[in-house]
Formats: sequence, C-alpha cells, structure tokens
Amino acid sequence: MSKPEATIWDKMQAIDRRILYGILILLTASSLFVHVEIPVNPDASSLDLYVSLMSIPENKVVLLESDWTNSTRGESAGHQEALLRILMDRNIKFVVYSLADPQSPQVARDTMLRINDERKNQGLPQYSLWNDYMDLGYFPNAEGQLNSMANDLRGAWSGHKERDPEGVERDVFESPVLKNVKSVGDCSLLVINSASSTIDTAVERLYGKIPLGFMVTGVMGPSALPYLQAGQLVGMAIGLKGVYDVEYMMKYGVNYKGKDGKIKVHYDKKAGVEIPPIAEGTTFDRGARYFLPLHVALTLMIVAIALGNIAMFIGRKKEAK
Repeated sequence: MSKPEATIWDKMQAIDRRILYGILILLTASSLFVHVEIPVNPDASSLDLYVSLMSIPENKVVLLESDWTNSTRGESAGHQEALLRILMDRNIKFVVYSLADPQSPQVARDTMLRINDERKNQGLPQYSLWNDYMDLGYFPNAEGQLNSMANDLRGAWSGHKERDPEGVERDVFESPVLKNVKSVGDCSLLVINSASSTIDTAVERLYGKIPLGFMVTGVMGPSALPYLQAGQLVGMAIGLKGVYDVEYMMKYGVNYKGKDGKIKVHYDKKAGVEIPPIAEGTTFDRGARYFLPLHVALTLMIVAIALGNIAMFIGRKKEAK
C-alpha cells in the first residue's frame, strides 16, 4: 500500500531549520538598508528619562556609569550614542566611569570617538577630555566604589590624574568638569547604561544621594522595573525600543507642535513641559537602523510559530481519522 501524498502542511513541519535561519538572516540583513520611520508612542519610562535629561541644568555635571561591552552593542551602543548627543547638544559636562567589566571603558571611549568624529564632520563643536568631560576608567569593586561615592566623592576618586591640554598631569578635581564638585549631590544626574546587576548596587548605595536614570538592555528591563515603579528612578530607556524612543523624541520633541501644527509626542505627567527637537546634529541613527530589522525578525518568528501550530493541528486531526 503506497503512502498518501504529503500535503503542504506535512512539508511545512518537515522544513529544515537551517532554511528558516537563512530566511531570517536574509530578511533582517536586507532590512538594514531600508530606511523607514516607524511612528511610535514612546514608553512612559523613556518619556520620563528624556524629559529629565532635557530639564537638568547645563551648569551641573552628569555622571555616566558605562557598564556594557560589545556583547550588548546592538542596544547599549545606541543608548550611549543618544545620551552623548543629548549632553553635547546641551553643552553639559560629564564624567564617565565603569564598574562591570574591564572591557567597558574601551567601548565607552570608542563610542565617544565616534560621536566626536560625527560632530566634526557636521561642523559642530567636539568635546575635549579635561575641559568638557572626564574619563575615570574602570573600578573593579562596584559595591565598594559606589559606597565611597555616596559618602565621599572626592575621597573615592582621589589620586586619579589626567593630562590637561598642555600635557601636564593634574588631579581630576582641578579640571573644569569637577572643580566645583564636592559631593555626589553636586551632580545633577547619574545615568547608568548597563547590561549587568550593577544597577541593583547603584540603587542600594546612591538612591537619595543623586537622581538616577537607567538605560538598560531588554533582558535587564524587567528586573529594573521595580525601581521605576517604586519612584527610585527619574526614568528608564529599555532595550532597542528605548533607543528608538529617545531618538524619536530628539527628532520631534515633547509636547512640541511641528510645522504641520501637530504634536508627535505627548507628555501629560508634568504641566507646562514643552521640549523642542534637537536643533542640530544626528537624531535618528542606530535605533532607527535596527528597529525595522527587529520588527522583521519578530514578524517572521510569529508567522513561523503560527504556521507550525496550524500544521501540527491539521496533522493530528488527520491521524485521528
């Protein structure tokens, strides 16, 4: 007795997974070259963070804890780039340091070089080490370092030296960035760009000492949400969506009427908030480039799961007859 001819549903269940991977690679890679702006409603947490970043005083220093490496470049690099563009557009000085991994300082430096090169090519002022920002490098003991920062910032960073524009090695607290900073409370905001548990230690040691904002990977988002819900953060950008949210607000502003008279991003949490778009430089970049491929990959996954379940259901129904 000959076997019944295989139906399309039978063939679908027997598809080699390598074919699916090949389709995934082809579609996501090709979509990287398609520039499509996807309208979004930024997450409330992204809105809160962006409004905070655009509201802090220009004469106060921002602390940037950069705790990511190239393993989370797809999300974390976009967070870092957007944050640097905002700070540089607003002419805000900052200090960057790392706690999670010895590789973290180098990827932060590479990102800074990229943004400075970008601004140079756009005819915009660049940021210089010593005058505009300080790079303190890597501290291996996260808990001890954050505890020291909370109690005595100058003591925690004592002994750190950097070359001034004349090449003379001087204490970092002699720099224009840190000369007026006596304690962590003299800084306007600590933004932690992280893919690790250093966010937990930071909240434990620094909450109440300085406002905290998070930029985290999608995996870290759920574990960080309780801090946001408890009111311990000014805001948080989560994963690639968070990157795109920030870029979207950089381009369209918040509660700001565009040339067509319409507001693209609404924010009702605080009365009187109106933030115009970033006036110059790059807005849409890494988040916009990766957002469409993310949608393509998720769509393919949903379609594959749906068709696989349909094929399985039909196959079981045939066997039951």
